[in-house]
Amino acid sequence: MIVKIKDKVKDYKEAIKISCDSLEEKGYIKKSYFDAIISKIEEFGPYFCIAPKIAMPHARPEDGAIKTELCVLKLNEPVDFLGKEVSLFMTLSATDNSSHLKLMQSVAGVCMNEDKLNKILNSNNEEEIMEVM
Repeated sequence: MIVKIKDKVKDYKEAIKISCDSLEEKGYIKKSYFDAIISKIEEFGPYFCIAPKIAMPHARPEDGAIKTELCVLKLNEPVDFLGKEVSLFMTLSATDNSSHLKLMQSVAGVCMNEDKLNKILNSNNEEEIMEVM
């Protein structure tokens, strides 16, 4: 898992780009993965917003996923994601449906635990967020 904290980004696309760049640098995705995510948003809207303040951008395995991994980007200043305020981008890369579901269940478990979620949203420490995740 990759964890990043940024004070501010100009828009949701920059937040997703930071996450994708982090995944790409480590060899988890190809460059095309970011474009696929943006295409999905343009086609379907902000459906990646899975809970208040949380977005889980992802694309299909064939869109450039090389290895299964998660990048958590926490923003100290929330950004507008097509009408939804988001502070936490959990960008996932999954190579198949079973790893996709496993990652989504893991993320959902954190999102449904109010204490864990508040710890993440209020943290400025990447290691602490990693531990909570």
